[in-house]
Amino acid sequence: MPVVDARKRCQVMGEMMETKTVTVNTIGFMEKDRRMIRNILSLASNREHAYQLALGSQEAADIMIVNADDPSAMVTWNEVRQVFPETRVVLASTTPAFESDYICIRRPLIASQLHGVLTLGGQQKTAAAAPRPQKYEMLRKSFLFRNLAAGHLEKIAELARVLTLPAQHVVFEKTDAGEEMLVVLSGRLKISVANREGREIVLGTLGPGEIFGEIAMLDGCGRSATATTLTPCELLGIHRKDFMPFLEQNPKAAADLITVLALRLRLNTEQLAELITEEDVLR
Repeated sequence: MPVVDARKRCQVMGEMMETKTVTVNTIGFMEKDRRMIRNILSLASNREHAYQLALGSQEAADIMIVNADDPSAMVTWNEVRQVFPETRVVLASTTPAFESDYICIRRPLIASQLHGVLTLGGQQKTAAAAPRPQKYEMLRKSFLFRNLAAGHLEKIAELARVLTLPAQHVVFEKTDAGEEMLVVLSGRLKISVANREGREIVLGTLGPGEIFGEIAMLDGCGRSATATTLTPCELLGIHRKDFMPFLEQNPKAAADLITVLALRLRLNTEQLAELITEEDVLR
């Protein structure tokens, strides 16, 4: 028994040693945004990565989230990146620069989108030159599937098919039937809707490892937005007719999936409640 206990202790210590601390810093954000980011960091932490928010804007960080609409924040960022050139950067803007060399997300910050970027480690777009990712690895790193058991991930990878699409290709349009969810293997896409005047409103951009179309695929209803490739893309498609039987046969995987979807809903609900409270104060 003492030998077994010693082995268990060694195993636990080994797992703890493998956990990497990832420091995230922000420049140009209000305290309410920092609170949301801090909450997301605690939710994103797992056995592989422990995320923490830096105390000051000049502090060294692995990932830097910059308010690209704030000129003073951009000046500070330019100073910081001269000192810490290896820091990975996420630019947040009301008008994201899709052709930037950095990951771009839309402001005001959307909790679920920001969570997805953080769990992917704020990868630079230039990482596309790395070896082509495997189905299993992309599923394992994704926000939706990262807590699933290895056996379940392997089964899902077997169900998936790879789609190669050119730039400016409409993957699906709003109200289209939601028969498939997709994982980005390479390239960039935008998610958008049209306002009452018919003008395009871009809700956000997606990159390698991010998943989209999962809600419509799961509930069988129409798409809530339009997805268009910005660059040539490789996508992993998982069809409803294959995925729903998988969930029926694997209730543990279904329960894990529900937990993640509930978390995403909670994040967005909390953000909406905070926005409503601010609006009441301004009246």
